Amino acid sequence: MPHVHITLSPRITGVLDHSDLVTALNALVVGRSGSRGVSKTSMSPVETYGGRMVMHVEVALLHGRSSAVKAHLSEGVLELIAAHLSEAGMDAVDLSVVVRDLPDSYRLSQGRSHAGTAQT
Repeated sequence: MPHVHITLSPRITGVLDHSDLVTALNALVVGRSGSRGVSKTSMSPVETYGGRMVMHVEVALLHGRSSAVKAHLSEGVLELIAAHLSEAGMDAVDLSVVVRDLPDSYRLSQGRSHAGTAQT
């Protein structure tokens, strides 16, 4: 159940296949981290300055992974997003990744469906 957050320049959002990227990213993160289930992924376009487009991926995992596992995951994420951006014709993007541990205070509450309540 990793948490993945992608921050990217707004110009990238219009040309990137989000669904394909998230599907591939989920498989990579779960596989390389040894996690179970589906990662919770969010994507936020943010204004960027300095003339360069950027894409930053943050992966948060329950503690217990070695630095080597985290580095291997980071390298895989960089390769994956670079390939997806290249396919979209977006080669001039600064990429970064961080893999971190969730704090000990982390808790998860599974959403419950309530009859008659709108789901968002």
